[in-house]
Amino acid sequence: MATTNKAVESSQPSLWRRIRSIHPGLVLATLDVIGLGIASYLSIEELQNHTLVCVKSGIFDCNAVAQSSYSRPFAGIPVAVYGVILSLTLLTLALAWWRTNNYKLLLLHYGLSLVGVLFEGWFQFAQVFLIKKVCIWCESYGISLILRFVVALWVYLRTPNPDAVFDEELAE
Repeated sequence: MATTNKAVESSQPSLWRRIRSIHPGLVLATLDVIGLGIASYLSIEELQNHTLVCVKSGIFDCNAVAQSSYSRPFAGIPVAVYGVILSLTLLTLALAWWRTNNYKLLLLHYGLSLVGVLFEGWFQFAQVFLIKKVCIWCESYGISLILRFVVALWVYLRTPNPDAVFDEELAE
């Protein structure tokens, strides 16, 4: 009976192997949904001029950040609205890549998340040095965006020969 349990245990993949078998597109999609949730909350509250639920202590003050001119850099639209648009686009790309394995979709996700990370860098600078307050919601969104970029970059770097992937896609 003990040998039967060992046989069953050895036939089940380890937790690490199961985690590694998850398609990276699903990991990206999960991070995209998290970012979408944060950006949606911020967008709804800012567009309705509601006070954000946030820790207000020392440097942390989400409402000071939301009310600053730096939080509406283009056409008076809150940066959170752009976060919703970016997250929806990235989510669509991640799910499409997961379903089709079309490498170009991963590259597009990577490129757009890079643009988002660059904007996040600017907004981080604005919070710390210009507004002198930090929004914990904005930081959470920024972390989710950086993680999305890192996952896409990791997959890109682990792809042995991207040109071969393009050739296979053209042959289909």
